[in-house]
Formats: sequence, C-alpha cells, structure tokens
Amino acid sequence: MQIKLIALDLDGTALRSNNTLSAAVAEAIEAVAAHGVEVVAASGRPYGSMPQDVLRLKGVNYVISSNGAAIHDSSGRRIHETLLKEAAILRLLELTKNEDLIWEAFSDGATYTDNRYLSDPLRYGCTPAYISYVQNSRGGLDNMRQYIFENRDRLDSVEYVCPDKAKRERVRRLLESALEDVYITSSSANFVEFMDAQATKSNALRWLSKALQIPLRQTAACGNADNDADMIACAGLKAAVANASKSCRDAAAIILPSNDNDGVAKLIELIIKNQSPTHL
Repeated sequence: MQIKLIALDLDGTALRSNNTLSAAVAEAIEAVAAHGVEVVAASGRPYGSMPQDVLRLKGVNYVISSNGAAIHDSSGRRIHETLLKEAAILRLLELTKNEDLIWEAFSDGATYTDNRYLSDPLRYGCTPAYISYVQNSRGGLDNMRQYIFENRDRLDSVEYVCPDKAKRERVRRLLESALEDVYITSSSANFVEFMDAQATKSNALRWLSKALQIPLRQTAACGNADNDADMIACAGLKAAVANASKSCRDAAAIILPSNDNDGVAKLIELIIKNQSPTHL
C-alpha cells in the first residue's frame, strides 16, 4: 500500500508515558516525511498545548487538535474548525447543574480548567508525569460553568474530569441519552469529552485527505484511546499501539509495540519499507 499521509495520536501513542518523545520516534517521523509522506499530529489537546518538540519536527505540517474540532497548518494558522453549537452547550449545562464536576473548556487553542484540578491534578487522576503539563498548559478559574456559558459561541470542546468511575459513567449515560448533535468520547480513563457531532478525528482526517488530494486508502492512522478509534477505522492502514483501549484495538488491523517501546517508529519503518521505490 502506497501511504502518502500518516496521522498520529500523541499522548499514549507517539509520546511515551512520561510525556516525552523518544529519539527513535522523532527520527522515524522525520525520515518518513523525507520520503514525501505528510505527517499529521492528531490529538485531543488544543493547539496551544501541543508539545513543541513535536511541532518542531521536519515534516509535521498539519495538526488535528481538540479531537478533530480544529486543524492547523505548520504556521499555526487555523485552517478548519467545527465548533460546539450553543444549543448543545446550554443543554449540557442544564443537565449537569446539580453535579459537582471538574470542567475544562477549549477555545481557539487555549484551555481553561477548574482551579481545583489545576492546584492538585493528582487528586483527580492525573499521573505524576503529566502534572507539569497540566499546570503549565491551562488557565485556572473558580467558576468554569460560568466561563462555558459566557463563551458558548466559540468553544471547540468541553470535558469533565472525574476519577469516580460510577459517577463519571452515570453522568455520561445521562448526557449520551439526552444530547443531540454531540460527539462524546474519552482520551483517557478519567475524562469525558464533548465536541460537535462532526468534530471527530476521522472527519478531520477526511477533510485533510480531500484538501491534500490524498485518497483515504493511502492514509495511515495510529492511536491508543477511544477518541482514536474512528480515525483508525477510516484510514487505509489501521494501527494501534499495544497499550490501546479495546475500541481502538478493535478498529486496528495492526497492533504495534506500546508507546513506551517505540510502536510508532515500528509503524513508520513498515511504511517506508513497503513504499514503492518509484515513489520515494
């Protein structure tokens, strides 16, 4: 299969569990880009929280952010967006008015979060390796519901953080049954994330495929979490790392080594090896 575009999730996929990019993966990304393959970072993070060591890599010309709500080019310019609808946000706020939840909101590449989470990420399930990332990538507010309401016309996505599994799933089921035109997913165990129904990583990949005139059958995608499964399913070459969630693994045709064992580098090695010499 002649691959011309590869979309890579970051956290838990291209990045190791300690939130760093290995030399092997970095070198592999630049190597496949040198062979003329478009490399796309595809993350649940907003653009402003993307790791600079990923953005600096030669060949990473596009970034899918906020689970597909936005696409940026290599200059940082937002070239496509799908915002949450005001009606959906108002309904979400009404349905959760009696729930004490830690809310986050993404808007124009920036993230705001509840001060309770910002001051003590570990309490809400953050791993030690990601504490610095959380505290340096977010603005803190005491009243996130008010912020979400006041900015309801310009939000890429919102999410709540809840380490109490029973409560997290109860609220999620309520919202899944009541909200329309909303895509609900999870990038890690304690997060439940809300975007417009069209704001998925798969739809962002489709948009880039059309814009760059690259057939989907000539794309590859790799991820580790539920929010990657749809993107993997729609790509020509479907891959997941060994540490992936069940839905992500089910969507994949290839299971790679884990993110801590350079699984993405192995995928790229396979792509380069199987490229037609006449197209290198």
